[in-house]
Amino acid sequence: MQVFQSVAVWCLLASDLQLFASALETCNTAWLDEHNVSSLGDWELIRDLSGGSRVCGHPLLMEARTVSGVSALLTGNHFHTFSGAEGLLCLNSEQGGGQCEDYQVRFTCSGDFCSECRTRWFDLDDPTGNGDFELLSDLLNVFPREICPQPSAIEAQTLSGEPAVNTSDSFLTYDASSGFSCVNADQSSRRCEDYRVRFSCPSDFCQVSEQCRTQWLNSDDPSEGWGDVESIVQLLKTFPGRLCRNPVSIEAKAINGISAEHTGDSFLSYDAHFGFACMNEKQRNKQCEDYQVILTCPSDFCQGCRTRWFDVDDPSDRGDYETLVQLQMLFPAELCMEPVAIEAMTLSGVPAHRTGDVFQIYDASRGFTCVNAEQPGGRRCQDYRVRLTCPQVFCSV
Repeated sequence: MQVFQSVAVWCLLASDLQLFASALETCNTAWLDEHNVSSLGDWELIRDLSGGSRVCGHPLLMEARTVSGVSALLTGNHFHTFSGAEGLLCLNSEQGGGQCEDYQVRFTCSGDFCSECRTRWFDLDDPTGNGDFELLSDLLNVFPREICPQPSAIEAQTLSGEPAVNTSDSFLTYDASSGFSCVNADQSSRRCEDYRVRFSCPSDFCQVSEQCRTQWLNSDDPSEGWGDVESIVQLLKTFPGRLCRNPVSIEAKAINGISAEHTGDSFLSYDAHFGFACMNEKQRNKQCEDYQVILTCPSDFCQGCRTRWFDVDDPSDRGDYETLVQLQMLFPAELCMEPVAIEAMTLSGVPAHRTGDVFQIYDASRGFTCVNAEQPGGRRCQDYRVRLTCPQVFCSV
């Protein structure tokens, strides 16, 4: 009996320690500016800001600065309210003849707000150049399916696990809307630490656990007209039934295989709501590349005429190869010739886009491949399985 009691006590202690560790994890929100300065003053109060998922219920700290970036502590304004519990209230009547600046505020949160829908850690840069830049715009370009476009919070820590706030570094950027940057020139007699970041996203980003990817689609080219426009509206007209109307994310690459981010072109649009657009007149002495796009769709698009899961390979050799050609040869009666979507997940049920692995192929026209030699940190690919969505006529026969 005493053994069972000891085990029970240990389990309770372990649970308490886990909750305590979770509470110690903190994250920063985006800079928020709900109100403009008025004849009365400026106020950025928790009761106004806490709607939706932008601020936690009980922030630990609050920082404030003017919209031009000047710290609130340097403006000379007097604040009627300035706390993480309530927010900021600056009244013109209390300024001694002057008026309040226009402020924005940022909060430090902990607990479920940081961890409920959280990405993996990302480390895109190191401080060997001008500093360590882990900017959201760069991370979205490199990992478009792994980060939401508008995170609610960000955490940063050194590669050894030390929270950024515990180091002596000063940061140029550290907020959920911009990401993180540490500039070597801003430090005293040394360079920045090497940092990694992770983001907290709205809960619906994590709820879309089943996602499927279309084929690579190309409805336009830059040789005619103003450039290359792969809008969702035009793609729906050109490829009926082969993409969803509400994509979760979009990726673009030139037809020669170079990712859009590495072509040197500038883009008028590159988002899942409108699609992709590159205008010739915006490029330097050249026209846009000819682009193709692939869309990630929510699960309802995948469910119409869907196959079973297939797993014909594992990563014990060069990697995990679940190619469409191989699957069609092995299971000719179970697969259509031209699938409209593909899903991939590990054998333990983790969606492929959550694993952090790099995929050489992941589209409905070719299937899925993960090559061990292409994985960061020298690790091996996970073991994956795939299923495909076929045109409805395949299920009707």
